Amino acid sequence: MKNITDGCLISPIQADKCIDRLQSDQQVKDVVFEISSVSADERDRVLEAVSSIDNIESIYLLGKQPETKEERNAFFTRFDKVCIFCEDEGQLAVQCVLNMANNCRIIANECVEAGNKDIAREHFQRGMDLYDRLRKFIDGTRPAAS
Repeated sequence: MKNITDGCLISPIQADKCIDRLQSDQQVKDVVFEISSVSADERDRVLEAVSSIDNIESIYLLGKQPETKEERNAFFTRFDKVCIFCEDEGQLAVQCVLNMANNCRIIANECVEAGNKDIAREHFQRGMDLYDRLRKFIDGTRPAAS
């Protein structure tokens, strides 16, 4: 995922350090957590803290979802900033990058409306770069034709 997003992801760090960092860096909007090795209680504690940070808009989780439909519904109701929760790293990467590229487009359109064409160009370009890297990622994960 780091390659697709042009290195905008940070390496995993301890949960408490992550929360401190997210609270101090108002530019971070999206976070990805690999949670397969933590208990549900620890996962929920971290998600409560991260969800309460105003600048965080989207949370992506790599790990095993709650078992039942009712548990999943309750989980996504409780943690409404969670965009995707899956065990497939590729699926998570694709969804995350698609959302990031779409956000670039939205910001670029807002910049155009405000008359900031140079900044809009930068955001449009960033979105196009994300789509291009995503295409290369998908092409690299397809099985070779025989």
